Amino acid sequence: MAIAALVFGVLGGLCAVMGIITATEAISLLADLPAQFTALFWVALGAALLLGCIACLMSRREYE
Repeated sequence: MAIAALVFGVLGGLCAVMGIITATEAISLLADLPAQFTALFWVALGAALLLGCIACLMSRREYE
């Protein structure tokens, strides 16, 4: 589960950065994206993935 948490964490962070880049319109090529890919979409996707990362980390069970 640690690898899944790492993947979710990295993807969540990248989506959050993509949301910031989209909101500030720093890259002009992103204007060609479909209308559904707004900054709110990217930030919400990043938050959901980061919550998935936390869930994967908390679901680890240790046996005695």
